Amino acid sequence: MKNSKADPMTIFHANAEPGGAAPLRRQTERFDISGRLRAGAGGYEIRLRSRQGGRNHAVHTHFNLVADSGDLIERRPLDAQAARFIIDNFEARGDTASFDIFASDLTGSGMREREPVATDPKSIRHQLTGSEQSYTATGTKLAYHQPIFDKYRETGFASIIRATMTLHQVCASKCPYCSTIRRNRADAITLDEAKAFVTALGEDQARYNRDNFAVYNDRYREATGADIGLRGLILSGGGQPNLWPHFAEFVDWLAGLDMDLGLITNGFPPHIDEDIYRHFQWIRLSITPEDASPHYPGQRFDAQYMPETIRHNDALTVGLSYVHGPWTDDDILARIDGALEDNGFDYCRVLADCNLSRSAQLAAHGALAERLFQLGFIDVDGQPLKRIFHQLKYHGEGTEAEELWDGGQCFLQVYNTFWDTTGHEANGHSACYPCDSVTVLAGDEEPERRFDAERWGTHSNTDVAKLYTEHVRPFFDPRQNCAACLFMRNNRMVKELSSAGGLDFTPGEPPEHINFP
Repeated sequence: MKNSKADPMTIFHANAEPGGAAPLRRQTERFDISGRLRAGAGGYEIRLRSRQGGRNHAVHTHFNLVADSGDLIERRPLDAQAARFIIDNFEARGDTASFDIFASDLTGSGMREREPVATDPKSIRHQLTGSEQSYTATGTKLAYHQPIFDKYRETGFASIIRATMTLHQVCASKCPYCSTIRRNRADAITLDEAKAFVTALGEDQARYNRDNFAVYNDRYREATGADIGLRGLILSGGGQPNLWPHFAEFVDWLAGLDMDLGLITNGFPPHIDEDIYRHFQWIRLSITPEDASPHYPGQRFDAQYMPETIRHNDALTVGLSYVHGPWTDDDILARIDGALEDNGFDYCRVLADCNLSRSAQLAAHGALAERLFQLGFIDVDGQPLKRIFHQLKYHGEGTEAEELWDGGQCFLQVYNTFWDTTGHEANGHSACYPCDSVTVLAGDEEPERRFDAERWGTHSNTDVAKLYTEHVRPFFDPRQNCAACLFMRNNRMVKELSSAGGLDFTPGEPPEHINFP
């Protein structure tokens, strides 16, 4: 595991126990870490605050007690002993694995070196279902856009049919698994910048393809009913894009364009007109650990405000997303099941923490699958029995990366872009990326937990048209920078669809939301 390196003078350890006059503290190159008594709540908490700037921090209140075999013994609230152990060993174990503690280490003389326990993904109780293919990006939906991959094979030019944009970096929650904890809350965009980005990928790109790639554009129009251009746009970022000051005006403007809209948010600010949500084809509400959100009355996610326009609305797909971890108990999974029924929502995808290393993530997926089976949410083969399904999303590894990207090109650039606003305040522009998951890439090292344009960036938002007016080219070598990719299946599908094989990859039953491949 890669250790954070810091000047020894910046690392210090208070003499008092958590909750005393001085809390436990440690400082690394990336984080300030402190452990203390929870005010008015009992128990302990550990706070990770980014040293990148801004006020962002994550709060941990529980840890996993793990057997030497790697199996989970139980989820426990943090106490003084565990808090001290985590902070003492934080630099060696990192910001995610630190909260899985081996029982023999906790009761013994200290932390022992251990080899990661290898878990075969095929041994996990799981099947790829229609729900997972419709409501997540598995690569299946790409086959419905075949003409753009013919165009790429024969001309070398991309077609950006899917995009995600962050509008700002504001979030009120303090999730322990936050993938962008090292962000700057001041990095926000203007309404004009947002519109310019969409216009470049939508209207301008469609005109460019009509003028320059008429043969492929005609084929695409015959297959989909639209020109080659932006077909699906997701609003995300900062946890709550609907806190962006221009959110309602922007969505009203987007509603007049020929594209499908998706929204990913941690909640619904009550001052937003509920009718604005009717413009979306789908909405995904992220369920945070209940003690991480200030907007859950009584620390219950199912007591939060839900707009009436999204409840029991057959014209809108609404799903929940939940990250399983040390903060999870059986009660919250039961209440998620109840909330789906009470609100008429369509699904909840449950997955493991993507900040974990590949080996730890696969072990976590195995534990999650067994829990869902024991609680009656999936059957013996992993098929969902209710509206909750398990998304088996995990990091790739080096040998697969070498084989997949033998030419050093990330294939997500052929159809997708993700605009994140990191660096916008300082530079007046910010970078686009091939996907949204570069911040959590963790093979057996720590994830970056922020967007780094020098490492993964493509063009800036002001030059986004170059993604389709210039030949596709590598901006970085994914074999080096993305060996732990979470979207290898999608990359492989693009590679297959762009080959001259002419195979039909469309499934027998079409998934939903094909404009969000």
